[in-house]
Amino acid sequence: MDTEATQVKKKKKKKKNRILNTIIGGRLFTNELFRRNAALLALIVFYAFIYVSNRYEYERELLRIEKLTKRRDNLKNNLLTLKSEFTSKSRQSELEKILQTRESELGTMSKPMYSIKK
Repeated sequence: MDTEATQVKKKKKKKKNRILNTIIGGRLFTNELFRRNAALLALIVFYAFIYVSNRYEYERELLRIEKLTKRRDNLKNNLLTLKSEFTSKSRQSELEKILQTRESELGTMSKPMYSIKK
């Protein structure tokens, strides 16, 4: 039994060495199986290249979308800030303060408005 086990181990080791020598020595490309399936392997390599390039484009587009989203959010926040400033400055009390500091003849009416009827 010892001899059979050692023989099996030796065969496996020789097979591994043979495969390694085939790859390193370049005999893999002259192998009949490789030559028959060369077109399929080229097609697989082509699809792998397309997959990698599409993945790269997808990631680039995601980064672009993230940048544009951040920019949009910043502009939205700026708009809200300006809107609130405009609202606060257009109140009647703020307008009265501005008119007083500029010493304008304009002011608020002390009498209520009335309409002239014909």
